[in-house]
Amino acid sequence: MNVAQRVAIVTGGGGGIGGALVARLAREGARVVVADLDPDTARAVSESVNADHPGSTVSAGADVSDTAQIEQLIALAESAFGRVDLYFANAGIAGAPGLDASEQDWDLSIDVNLRAHIRAATLLVPRWLERGEGYFVSTTRTAPAPIP
Repeated sequence: MNVAQRVAIVTGGGGGIGGALVARLAREGARVVVADLDPDTARAVSESVNADHPGSTVSAGADVSDTAQIEQLIALAESAFGRVDLYFANAGIAGAPGLDASEQDWDLSIDVNLRAHIRAATLLVPRWLERGEGYFVSTTRTAPAPIP
């Protein structure tokens, strides 16, 4: 897919897989909102990528378990670059393993790792259906998963 001139939001963009996604998208000509729970890491990735691809990114701190903050990311993307074409639901957390997890741990994990995707899709997919195009990408990793 050609992402040149497309507008993307990458959650969990402050490092790791998310940071690599941001760098690759910018290198291919996309304009990217770098979102991370830690605004400092989002800003650092944005500044690093902008050093090589000026003006290709903006950053924001965001908690994707909060619908209002997802709405703010979409508004930031639209004001900085235009309509959102791609959403990379990359933010994720690994809670306490197995039986050590409290109900609060499970709630937070489900909010970030599942409900955040549903919230973002609910906000973006109707717009994409109306215009006939839009892409939702969900990433996951299993490296932090404990081995039983």
